[in-house]
Amino acid sequence: MFTFTPKENPTLNAIETIYERTRQSSFKEKSMQACASEIATVADFFGCSHEEAVMLSIMIQCQLENESISTKGILEHAGLKKSNALSINQVLQPLVQKEWISPKRDLQMNPLTEYTIQAKLIRSVWKGKLDRQPEPKMEHSSQIIIQFKSKLQERIDKRITYKGFLKSAYELVQKNSSVELCAFISQLQLSAEDTAYFLYVCCQFYYGNESFELDTIITELMPPVEEQYKLRNAYRTGTHYLLTGGYIKESVSMDLFGGKSYAITEKAVHAFDKTAIVNTTNLDGICKHVDPTAIAEKKLIFEGNEQKLVNKLHTILRNDQFVSLTDRLEDLGMKKGISILLYGEPGTGKTETVLQLGKTSNRYIMMADASKIRSKWVGETEKNMKALFDEYRKSLKEYDDVPILMFNEADSILGKRLTVSDRGDQMENAMQNILLQELENFEGIFIATTNLVTNLDKAFDRRFLYKIRFEKPSTQTLMKIWKSKIPSIKSSILKKICSSYSLSGGQIENIRKKIAVDSLLNSKLKLSESYVVQLIQQELMLETKKERNPIGFLR
Repeated sequence: MFTFTPKENPTLNAIETIYERTRQSSFKEKSMQACASEIATVADFFGCSHEEAVMLSIMIQCQLENESISTKGILEHAGLKKSNALSINQVLQPLVQKEWISPKRDLQMNPLTEYTIQAKLIRSVWKGKLDRQPEPKMEHSSQIIIQFKSKLQERIDKRITYKGFLKSAYELVQKNSSVELCAFISQLQLSAEDTAYFLYVCCQFYYGNESFELDTIITELMPPVEEQYKLRNAYRTGTHYLLTGGYIKESVSMDLFGGKSYAITEKAVHAFDKTAIVNTTNLDGICKHVDPTAIAEKKLIFEGNEQKLVNKLHTILRNDQFVSLTDRLEDLGMKKGISILLYGEPGTGKTETVLQLGKTSNRYIMMADASKIRSKWVGETEKNMKALFDEYRKSLKEYDDVPILMFNEADSILGKRLTVSDRGDQMENAMQNILLQELENFEGIFIATTNLVTNLDKAFDRRFLYKIRFEKPSTQTLMKIWKSKIPSIKSSILKKICSSYSLSGGQIENIRKKIAVDSLLNSKLKLSESYVVQLIQQELMLETKKERNPIGFLR
């Protein structure tokens, strides 16, 4: 047989005694006197009051015996009625504040809730020595966010009250004011509630969520109903300090029921990570946002009349001129929107013209993706069209200069509305009606490009202030385009090919690329007439002899 010589542990012995003598005692004075010395031992060990020592003893013993720890369990252990739950929880509150124990659910709603007890308290009892090591000093913002995340999880799991959660977030910042994120928040002089919400959005970004919905915040933080109302109202009216301070922005929501989504801004992220690259262009929306600084500058050559109109657009969209123009329109009681239609032959520079307009006027171009707008699902296409213009209106607030909303290759979208014969026709017409309505009240810069306008709906026709037709270039213009793209080609060769072949600027650009490839493969390549003609014929082989169809229709 083994001989065990247990190590003397006064605290553990005292806890066991208190647990046994308080059973069905109703915590009466006589029962408490019977274990007064043991209560004093536990109180001295933990540095707490005698009442707290009794509660801790019962909870620790329950933990050691693998029993659940709860207010209900304490009441049943002592033989008390459930109506005494409030008194028990009041005694436990200082232990909650010390974070020695944590309620699993909101005490106001669930007074009989279970508790979790801190593991280090159990270890301390076994060791016979209280672990008084201070918590590790926080030096980095990431540590603050990770600590906040643990408290957030406690709130989600209902192990801490809403007030307790707010208090812990506020104290976390106050105790670590030297850490970059905490210093930033302290300078804002935020309340406990606002501090918690600021840390919440930082936490969302840190853990990979660049956007979030208000309903998610409410679900996770579970504020009282009256606070929920105030919060929703502040977000709805845009008066919440996170919005007015520029720490979050309204994002594009694809939710079928129109729920609002919000994204954290660079300003907030840089409060804890100045090296972070923040997505500031709503890339999750329907549009592709093109930064004007990323557009390569190109010289475009047009026919005389086209060039004059394009130059006029460059002048109009120049920021100072555009501001004066929109102010003038507003004074005259007109809508401040400028809508432009660029139409004509493929490859004549319509798309590139829009890009260069954005480049020279330093405006973002929001390119609408038709594949994202159209949907096979009933009602989805109309919803996407509305979301597109919602995205544009939000971007008006975000960009310094009014961006350009571009519908590229909008042939089918601008076509005549159909006589309804099936669900598809109805959906098509609904989408176009929404577009017409949006353009009627549009404020900003809208540009559509299309190859054909023979089937353009008259309702769209009158909504475009400027309409510029792009023709295939004349022989004289062709020579200028060839020379600008391929300066090394001989003039004698140019005259022959320009008189024989009518190409678009896009086709000439393709030939230029082929020459670049061939030059890489053959350093001695010469631009002979036969070689250039061969490239031209290859390019023209791709053209179909079939007559093009009108917008959105098959013959």
